[in-house]
Amino acid sequence: MKKISLLLILMGLFAGNLTFGQITDKDWKYLVMREDVVLPSNTTTYEAALADVTNFFKSNNIQGVYYLTQLQDNYHYSHISALNKFEDLDEGLLAYVTDPAKKAELQLLMDNLNNNLETSKIVVVKYRPELSFTPDDNIWLEKAPYRRFNYFYFFPGMEKEIENVLMTWKTLYQQKGVEKGFRVFSGMVGLDRPVYILTTWASDPVTYQQNLQENMKKLGDEGPKVWMSTMELVRDVETIEGWYLPQYSYIPAK
Repeated sequence: MKKISLLLILMGLFAGNLTFGQITDKDWKYLVMREDVVLPSNTTTYEAALADVTNFFKSNNIQGVYYLTQLQDNYHYSHISALNKFEDLDEGLLAYVTDPAKKAELQLLMDNLNNNLETSKIVVVKYRPELSFTPDDNIWLEKAPYRRFNYFYFFPGMEKEIENVLMTWKTLYQQKGVEKGFRVFSGMVGLDRPVYILTTWASDPVTYQQNLQENMKKLGDEGPKVWMSTMELVRDVETIEGWYLPQYSYIPAK
């Protein structure tokens, strides 16, 4: 595993180099996520501090950086952005602010945000388009704010077997004409165990369940068989639900 810059961990959310019109998984290589654990009593002040950071970027029209914020069902807040190369982590958000006075202002806002945290961690994952199936090409924004993250933990050295069964899922979805797909990421940094993350999305939980039922019908008897093959390879499965929060996200205008 590669090491993440200490400055990013201490300072920032995320650094990316895409604008709104360019956000597409065709350009993703890595995703970096800061996951904030907030004390329940500090939720209101944390969200206020987060809004201040987002408003700072919007009011100053800072270019070259974006992040998508979501609230998970365990009340962890996570902030996600694309990362093309690990060197982009070196300076964090401060790299995108050139005015010294503005840098000092951002520093104060970040300090206020961090003061409301119980803890925070950085996770980096690699996008695996060759294992993903995205017929609707939805990017998780306002049209599909609800999402699920399925963590498939496995024993070290079993990457090839896991990827083979994920490719089986993709092929089966393609052959059966499934309309709602999934994206696959492999863990790189900040995760306790080797893992592949399968993500799905919908407009809301009810629609998600409806989509799931439709998928299962189309997959027929082959779906459960592939599922059993998957379970034979993994040592643990964890599912996390979340919602995209546009009011705390930053996507600069062109």
